[in-house]
Amino acid sequence: MKNTPEQYERLVERMLEQINMGQGLDEMLSSVYEQLRGVVPYNRIAVALLEKCGSVLRLVSCRSDGDVMLKVGYAARINGSTLAPLLHTGQPRILDDLHKYLSEKPDSPSTVLIHREGMRSSLTLPLLADGQPIGVIFFSSRQPHTYTLAHAALLKRLAGHIAIGLERSRLISDLQQTNQKLADANAEKDRFLDTLRQEVEKQTKQIRSSESRYRSLVKLGQIVNSSLDRREVFEHAAEQIQLLLDCDRVSLILGSDAESLQLGFAIEFSDGQKNWVELSSRLQADSAFHWVHRNRQPLVADRLEETHTFPEHKRLQEAGYASVVHLPLTSRDQQVGMLGIASRYDGRASHWDLQLLDEVCVQLSSALDNAAAYGEIERLKRELEQQNVYLRDELHIEHASSDIVGESRSMQQLRIAIEQVALTDSTVLILGETGTGKELVARAIHDASARRENLLVKVNCAALASNLITSELFGHEVGAFTGATELRRGRFELSHRGSIFLDEISEVPAETQVMLLRVLQERLIERVGGSDPIEIDTRVIAATNRDLKKYAEGGHFRDDLYYRLNVFPIHVPPLRERREDIPALLNHFIARFSIRMHKTITRIERQAMDALMRYDWPGNVRELENIVERSMIVSQSDTLRIDATWLAGEGSSDNPSGVESQQSNPSKQSWAQIERQAILAALARCHGKVYGKDGAAAELNVKPTTLYGKMQKHMIKGSRQHKAN
Repeated sequence: MKNTPEQYERLVERMLEQINMGQGLDEMLSSVYEQLRGVVPYNRIAVALLEKCGSVLRLVSCRSDGDVMLKVGYAARINGSTLAPLLHTGQPRILDDLHKYLSEKPDSPSTVLIHREGMRSSLTLPLLADGQPIGVIFFSSRQPHTYTLAHAALLKRLAGHIAIGLERSRLISDLQQTNQKLADANAEKDRFLDTLRQEVEKQTKQIRSSESRYRSLVKLGQIVNSSLDRREVFEHAAEQIQLLLDCDRVSLILGSDAESLQLGFAIEFSDGQKNWVELSSRLQADSAFHWVHRNRQPLVADRLEETHTFPEHKRLQEAGYASVVHLPLTSRDQQVGMLGIASRYDGRASHWDLQLLDEVCVQLSSALDNAAAYGEIERLKRELEQQNVYLRDELHIEHASSDIVGESRSMQQLRIAIEQVALTDSTVLILGETGTGKELVARAIHDASARRENLLVKVNCAALASNLITSELFGHEVGAFTGATELRRGRFELSHRGSIFLDEISEVPAETQVMLLRVLQERLIERVGGSDPIEIDTRVIAATNRDLKKYAEGGHFRDDLYYRLNVFPIHVPPLRERREDIPALLNHFIARFSIRMHKTITRIERQAMDALMRYDWPGNVRELENIVERSMIVSQSDTLRIDATWLAGEGSSDNPSGVESQQSNPSKQSWAQIERQAILAALARCHGKVYGKDGAAAELNVKPTTLYGKMQKHMIKGSRQHKAN
């Protein structure tokens, strides 16, 4: 029909609107079924998706003009089936005569069922997302010999949009699950706080029954529960205990047993002053802590000079103390530590009210337990929030292995290398000039690996200040440096069980290179300001546009780190070495920008194509993409026109007067000069700021990492002052 292409384009536009509006598969399929009439012959359309195991294909949606015998929910194994080659190759399949096909292959149950529905021919297309098959779409007709390769080519783009919609739905579902986990964590925190309030209410009722005796306990409960920091809780409790008992020392050891001691400290009171004392986390086997843990009852030593049963008692006497009592701290039937109260006068411990102290221990244990639980919930909350940020960023970025375009020999070798290394956990070093697509290669390796369900955390090492990169990669503890007011998990911890992409690895400072070497050797990190090693399970993918070996030989990069990174090097060829891929790349970018700009480009001028094929492309694929985008903007017809003066170095001989004349006549400036001036102008307007909503990257509508690459290409130094010239 004459209006078939227009109908098809309207259908594609409607489908993109439905995808952006978040509509589901059924709505999209209904729209396809109704609006494809007159474009492609069919009587039945169905979609089947691969389950997570990847070995079973299940029918999830079907539309037909008659009775349906192959119903939604039908599942079949892929291995050995006739659809296995189609999913493997990604090519469509046409069956001209189902009756003849069944006479040759009668063991296809699904084909038998649609044949019983009256279907006599079919066209099957794979659904691909990120270059991986996720299912198939079937078009069936009641007439034999209905479908041709032209139909397959026409519907292939439609199948791609359906796959994008399905993949977007999956990512949204993942994000919703992450948000649900965050909500569950908040609910868990609320439950802990409810438990805390219930415990306080219970204790308050008991205190009211004997107010004269327990008035101090009310005050103690209010104070220790006013904070969720364990040190603050203990400090408040120690002050109240000192007021209650007139003691000289209060100590706390936390841990369910001697092997799991977390920390220990004490406060000594003398002449109105408080002195903090850190206690050893290692205890001898015959310590008072072991006795209290084993017997779960108070241990009273009224005269330390008469007994040295436990090593703690000897140390206390040497420090000038004469009596002591040790009490178990228990929460939810689990021992969480031991409280110690000492006096410089003998005979005091036997006069202290142990029942009152038991009540003190109950409140202190509950407060400490809730403080620890709250700290863990806050840690999990921050972790989920950080992961949520990465997932939201990933939703706004299109990732597809189809973005690796080209069938040249070097690109075929690149794909083979990606397939070889993806399913391993080996470290990968991606080498290539700026703009060759190193990040796409890293994404392809991650998406093809067993870690694909977890995060790929990307770090541009050149974009991080040298004094912040260590904290950004490995995290920091509270108080590690000025402004470190809370614990922060680094990028390596965020990428646990996933992958981390270290772009511009050659820009990492020497002191950070040592820490990276330990990560690669031992899979251990330490946060800035911390001393405890943290085990991580992260696959490292690094990239650089330098000759890293020569860079190391020149003393700018550690040799041992280079050899650790260079386990599996992948070289991404520059565009000038694979000129035969330029037409395919050109078509790829035209297709992408056609959707975005709502333009249709059907051909390119021969003169423009010759210029593109001759050009050396110092900016590689990224520069070609920018040229195509600019050409699409200025093109007013279906023909793509490219001004040769846009290409860096082209047309300079026609303007011997130099820079001044080019500035006076912008139309004769090279593309590189125009780009450089645009970057300088944006940096000047943004006062040198690159990141953020008010940064130069946002003003130029490019990623910050892309802008840094262009600045490096044009030898623009990152500073706070730039002149637009």
